[in-house]
Amino acid sequence: MSNRTKNSFVAAIAHWEALLAGAEANRDDLPALEQYRAQLEAALKDVQEARARRLSLQSEALQVTQDLHARVRLGRDLAAQLESGVRLLYGRRSPKLAEFGMKALLPRAARAKVRPGCTVQGCPLEASATAK
Repeated sequence: MSNRTKNSFVAAIAHWEALLAGAEANRDDLPALEQYRAQLEAALKDVQEARARRLSLQSEALQVTQDLHARVRLGRDLAAQLESGVRLLYGRRSPKLAEFGMKALLPRAARAKVRPGCTVQGCPLEASATAK
């Protein structure tokens, strides 16, 4: 809720309360408006109860969110421990890991040895490579 909405809400509630206080103090002068005073009083009570309920639900939602995050953290820790145990049992390169939704460590491809130097004839690097 933005500040403007919050302020207008608070202002409306304050206005209603002041209006009701004035109507109560002058009840004898306003018998024709008693119906509206009673309805406004009921509406004010309903709004205050709804606001209290909303605040309660917001705090409950915050607590549920915190509980959810804690359970997800616990689940991640337990999953990591289970994965570690499976890797320990079967090995990091076992194709059996795929049954657990895990990737096996693939063997490294052998690197071709590249000799430094030029492929151009007469390159100064070629002379130093053959000089060894």
